[in-house]
Amino acid sequence: MKPLLALLLRSALLLLLARSAIAPAADLDLPAELGASAEVRRGERDGLWEKTLLVRFAGERRVLSTSDGMLSARAAINHAAHPFLWHRLGSDSKGYALGVRDALAAQLELPPAAVAQMSTAADMDHIAVVTRSYGPLTVSVLATAGARSNAIRTGVDGGAYIEGLDDEKKPAGTINILVLSNIELSDAALARALITVTEGKTAALEDLKVASSYTKDVQATGTGTDSIIVVSGSAAPRATYTGGHSRIGELIGKATYAAVVEALGKQNGYYLPGARRFGDAPAGPAKRAGDLRIALLHLDPVPGDIAGNRARIEAGIREAVRHGADWVVTPELAETGYNFNKRIGSDWVHPFPSNWLHGLSAVARDNNVALFVGLAERDPATQKLHNSVAVIERSGKLLGSYRKQRPVGGAEAWSVAGGEGQPFVVDGLRVGTLICADAWRPEPAAQLAARGAQILLSPANWPPVEGMGPGDVWEKRSRQTGLPLVVVNRGGKEPELDFSRGESAVSVDGRRVYTFTAAEGGIFYVDWDRHRRFRSVRTD
Repeated sequence: MKPLLALLLRSALLLLLARSAIAPAADLDLPAELGASAEVRRGERDGLWEKTLLVRFAGERRVLSTSDGMLSARAAINHAAHPFLWHRLGSDSKGYALGVRDALAAQLELPPAAVAQMSTAADMDHIAVVTRSYGPLTVSVLATAGARSNAIRTGVDGGAYIEGLDDEKKPAGTINILVLSNIELSDAALARALITVTEGKTAALEDLKVASSYTKDVQATGTGTDSIIVVSGSAAPRATYTGGHSRIGELIGKATYAAVVEALGKQNGYYLPGARRFGDAPAGPAKRAGDLRIALLHLDPVPGDIAGNRARIEAGIREAVRHGADWVVTPELAETGYNFNKRIGSDWVHPFPSNWLHGLSAVARDNNVALFVGLAERDPATQKLHNSVAVIERSGKLLGSYRKQRPVGGAEAWSVAGGEGQPFVVDGLRVGTLICADAWRPEPAAQLAARGAQILLSPANWPPVEGMGPGDVWEKRSRQTGLPLVVVNRGGKEPELDFSRGESAVSVDGRRVYTFTAAEGGIFYVDWDRHRRFRSVRTD
């Protein structure tokens, strides 16, 4: 029976691999002296992506793996799958990961024991590859990293998982590190490298200020599911020690540190302090003492062009910072464009806050600027979608989001209405936010005023359309509440709507004091004395 069972198992594993829609592999560059090649193989299971880093060695190598122990291997893999896939698999996750390894080994005509393996939910597109060399020594580290949901501080945080209990599930999020050396490492050197790698990883987490997911305000040392594979080379000189006092240990530590920093930046939006500081020379006119300069990013978002719109927003923030902005406000749905859903759908919308938003938090921190950003938001608890404004203070702290209370049917049918708004405290001021049509009726603005708001900011996508406003709505809301109302509208055209005559505006005491338009988009600035006075700022 045993041979038959083995045959059935092998057939099942090959069928598992065949269920994936395999896309062409993407090669990664590695130094020739490592005697190894690396590629990322892409596939799909149950409609969700799978991406596997495959590293093949020119010959048999001595390998130490935290998943497999000590082995003689011909290859190593880091298998990534969509977080939803891991969630669906639950207690079957380990069997699934081993099945991927065994099926790939069969494809390579290798025994499974000749393939070292680890797995992750981090996206393999965010892999970091870092090489460090000195004289005859070369080390490359390939790292994937996610630490938003599972970062722990060893020695402080508790652990609930007991192996073998099906009702216990290990949490998602991991840092996987694969180390390749060109020189031969003894078994002791392989073991000592685990300490050096861990020290480099923990130093990266410390400098990135990654906090524990479980104990508030405590520095993380890793995640609860980190894995390491260290691969010996075959060249001389042979090393028996890889601690920090050795040159090979220095290279391992420095390459690990750099790779973890890069991978966490790509995956989670963690950046070293100052890494996202804009170096442009200041160009804006001086502000009066006590004034706040508000930049109105009257942009021209392209519907469905998420990457392009993000780049436009970041370029706008950069320009605003150069001109002395304290606050930067984007239009409604600046990240997506207004009619995005019919073009790209909404499945791509990540749970709030997205990795990109975390990256903007670093921009805010490094440039001492507060951000109000219009975007599509997925509630992580309910999975419902909202038309929202995210608010980030100067320290980089993400204060949360305001969700539109009056989404307009049709183009906004993908979203559901949010609840009553609360002011955000930014620079010691209570800031109320309204999104476009929320200003049509008096109740949303009145709620914010009753809760102590001192100013209203209103990102909008509101072209002047007969019978649809905005007319004098903004003036009415400023008169009704007694609060200044700053509207950041947009320019440009979408096939469905012409926003080229859209107006950004400042209204005080029922009177519009400034109106700004830019047919193809632009940036406008107003200085505010924190009470009722505004002054338009020319930057040309």
